[in-house]
This record gives sequence, structure tokens and C-alpha cells, in this order.
Amino acid sequence: MTRVSAYSQIVVKAGVERSYLIDKKTLHSLAECRSSEELISRLKGSIYRNALRSIGNSSAEELQYIFKEELIRLYRRMLSFSPEEIQSFLRDYVSRFEIENLKALLKGKNVGIPQRTLVKRIHLSVEEIFGRRDLFTQAIKDKDVKSVIERFRETEYGPILLEGIQKYEETGSTKFFDFSLDRAYYENLLDSLGAIPQVDREMVSPFVGAKVDVFNIVTILRSKFLGYPPHSIYRMVTHRFYKLTESQIRSLISSESINSALNMIKKGFYGIFLLTPGEFEEVLINFERAVKSSGLADLEKKRIVDPFTIASPLSVIVRKEVEVENLTRISSAIECGWKPEDIVSVLL
Repeated sequence: MTRVSAYSQIVVKAGVERSYLIDKKTLHSLAECRSSEELISRLKGSIYRNALRSIGNSSAEELQYIFKEELIRLYRRMLSFSPEEIQSFLRDYVSRFEIENLKALLKGKNVGIPQRTLVKRIHLSVEEIFGRRDLFTQAIKDKDVKSVIERFRETEYGPILLEGIQKYEETGSTKFFDFSLDRAYYENLLDSLGAIPQVDREMVSPFVGAKVDVFNIVTILRSKFLGYPPHSIYRMVTHRFYKLTESQIRSLISSESINSALNMIKKGFYGIFLLTPGEFEEVLINFERAVKSSGLADLEKKRIVDPFTIASPLSVIVRKEVEVENLTRISSAIECGWKPEDIVSVLL
């Protein structure tokens, strides 16, 4: 089978999904909504209209659940029509959602959230991709964190969760599971990238590689800001990188202050994305946003030049992720009473 014939279906399906995306002008107009009810009314002319028919209330939380469900629908569609040779990587890429399900499950069990509430915080629809809907459904009924860990022992998450059990028992906090799960996701993403055909790998390596590097940079900076010791930070980061090196990672972790770490980053490959000074969290958000925007622009260019590659499904997936992130910010900001111009300023 030729590459053109192998990719013909996904190119068409990705094109259809691309036509459903909300453009920048419309997003900015949504930021002018004065209430969640008005936002819902305007979105009923979009791809979200079917899901919004069944919305129980107009809270930002309920809206954001629906936004993510629409993203999961697109994930399933892109995976269904993609060539088999890239499906494993795309599945690993979207496994971020399954990890978020697992983290929400552990947190919920740790603080005793009732089953009927917990099930509304977990996106079981994504488990149709991984074939674990029943596993998660049963785990929601488990009595505590240790029971959940035991249920997942035979999955790839078993060793990762067992790694954090001692810290959990010492502190009663599930954050150590979060650290281990996040690190494992990004390490696996690079491994998975290496298994796809070379032409596809060359297309998406800059985007995926930068995603891994940014995770490490932001993890180190936030951990230093929170005062975590160097040996703990080192356990949170991956040990494979794209434009970073092991030496650079160690230097960032051992740097004397946040400012000295930022100065190191400015001198390296990612320095051009540290655009403006400001409050610490603002600097990080702008940094992540700049890298993501650059990576998406690169994916789009490659998709246009050669649509018969993994760039076609991945670019529309990333654009949809950005759309959902923007709608999430808009819905939260409207609920908090932000001014339209302030909402627009935080959109990607």
C-alpha cells in the first residue's frame, strides 16, 4: 500500500474536523459573553451543540467536562482512521487523558469523594480507546488508594504507582503518584516516537521533543519555587531529552535560585521563548504558550507541505487541545467575572 492510499482516509477525516474548529475571531467574541448561559447559547451553533443539549447546569465545571468529552470524541476518530503504523504513537500521546483519570481517581479516594461525584470527574469515554472502561468503573467503587493501586498492579501503571506508595504512606499525599505518572508519560512518548516510520518521526520530533523538554524545564522551575530539594526534583524529570542534555538538567536543578535557572534557560535553545519578565507563574505560562504556539505552527506547515504523514492527524489533535484549553479559560473567567479584554489576554 502506498503512503497516499494509507493516509487518504485520515487526511479527509482530519480536514472535516479542522472545519469544525472555532476560529480566533469567534473565540474572542465568546470572551465577551456576560454569563455561562450566554456562552452556552453561542456555542450551540458549533460542534459542541449536541453535548450541550444535555447539560445539567451552566457551571464552568460542567461546561469544561463537555469540552473535554468533545476532545475525546476527536481522539477516537483520529485513531480510528489513522494508518496502523502510527496508531500506537497516537494512542500513547492521548494516554495523557487516561493518566488524568487515574490521578483524579487516586485523589478522590484519598479525600473520600463519594462514588456518584467521582464518576463525574473521570472521563470514562477515553477508556474506549484503551479498553479499560470496566477497570476504571470497578476502581471507582474501591474503598481506598491502596485498593486502586492493587487493581492496577498488572497494568503498565503498576510499577509506577508502587514507586510512590512509601511516600504516600509517609505523607498521606497523592502528589508523589502524580510526579511518577507524569514523568513516565513523557519518557514513554519519546520511546513511542522512535517506533514510527522515519518520515513521520522527522515530521513530529520537534513538536514532541519540545513538549518533553518543556515539561522538564517547568517541573524544575516550579519545584524549585516550592522549595523541593534537588534529589527530589531529579526524580520528577525524564532522563531522555530533545534539545536539552543531562548536564543542563543537572545544572538547572542545582542552580542557586529561580533567577539563575531562568538565566541558564535564556542562554540555551529555549531562551527565545522566555519573552517577557513578570511574576513567576506568568513567566511560566507565557513560556509554555510560546513553545506550544511555535510547535503547532511548525506542524501546520508540515501538514500543508505533505498531508500524507502523521502531521495531518496530530496537527488537528493539537489544535483541538488548544481550542478546549481556550474554552476552559473563557468559561472559568466568565464565571469569575473577568473583563473581556482580560480573558482575551490569556488565550493561546
